Amino acid sequence: MAGPNTDIRTALVARRDPSQPFITHLSVDGRVELSGASVRNGAAKIANALIDEFDLRPGDAVGVHLPWHWQRITWLLGIWSAGCTVVPGGGEECDLLVAGPTEAIGLPGTVHVISTHPWGMPLDAAAAAQLPPGIEDVTDLVRSQPDEQLNVADHSMQIALDELTQVEVLQMGRDIAAAYPGALRLGIGHGEYQWWLPAVWPLVTGGSAVITDGSDPGALAVELLDASV
Repeated sequence: MAGPNTDIRTALVARRDPSQPFITHLSVDGRVELSGASVRNGAAKIANALIDEFDLRPGDAVGVHLPWHWQRITWLLGIWSAGCTVVPGGGEECDLLVAGPTEAIGLPGTVHVISTHPWGMPLDAAAAAQLPPGIEDVTDLVRSQPDEQLNVADHSMQIALDELTQVEVLQMGRDIAAAYPGALRLGIGHGEYQWWLPAVWPLVTGGSAVITDGSDPGALAVELLDASV
């Protein structure tokens, strides 16, 4: 793991074994497990898109309306890797809005939709045709980006979330992990409690997070977990 005075991208890259699980998502569509390497590549693609396609710069705000899904984890990490700020439920005050297909309905201005297909595929033609005017699926645009981040900088002191810097968000994760000594594989049920934690837990513990979409209340019970919140 990276040291305590680092930024989120560095903590992601510093994971000792990128082949080990980072996030497991349990949903009505099945079980999807992403390794650290897959998450790192996804975050790099997102950061590249934010910088090169959407012209965002460190400190810019991204309004996030993504459901309890593995895409939320990769997008949080990608936004932070670009040095931008996550604004949960943000609106027109933000420099960019990203949302799931359902969450995008009714949002103001231009909204960029992220498909919640279990394997990260874009919306099919029928689903895309149902999106209101001004809303577009950018899944393919992101997928076409390089797997390595092209513009790398130290964003340790950039505001990441709720006026907290990236260093402070990582420390919040460590503080929570301290209540579960020795736990690596953490289960997190559907809901908004510590909604950012699945992205940060694997960075500060070297372990992984397991999340559910709430469709099966007993889904976590069949997973081999060290702890759950």
